[in-house]
Amino acid sequence: MSSDDTQEQRLADKLSRIYDYRGLDELDTEEPERAQEHRDAAAELAPWIAECPREERHAAFTRGYDKGRQRQKARTAADMRRLEAEVAELRQDRDPDGLRGRIRDLEHALEGWDRFMTGRVVPRPDAPPDWKAQAAEYLAQLTAVQRELAVLKGVQPSNATGERPS
Repeated sequence: MSSDDTQEQRLADKLSRIYDYRGLDELDTEEPERAQEHRDAAAELAPWIAECPREERHAAFTRGYDKGRQRQKARTAADMRRLEAEVAELRQDRDPDGLRGRIRDLEHALEGWDRFMTGRVVPRPDAPPDWKAQAAEYLAQLTAVQRELAVLKGVQPSNATGERPS
């Protein structure tokens, strides 16, 4: 066996491992036609590879690698756009009336009430000067908000898209 045959054999084995994830010997026993395809490809490529100077091989590899990276970036960007669109669609389908946003708004109002009652917030300038009157007004608003929040929290997102009974 000459050194050319050894190089072709190594190249065929490398191609086999890359494309079929098995060594050439294993492929020979399981799929002899596929193993022969790798040997034929190696026989075609080995002389061409031997003729290429190292710099040309490196430049060819770099061009191929860069092109592959560009394709992968484009593919990843397209996948991200598709996934973001699917997520937006899922959110829209699962929350058609904006219930989650309304719940967040009500929870924010509840937090504001807590801040006012603990004195961390200055009362509104247009509100009655008597803090008890303002507190009573806020308490009425708070109970309405709590009732609405309880009703909204009872509606699960999975039920929001289902058929509503008449």
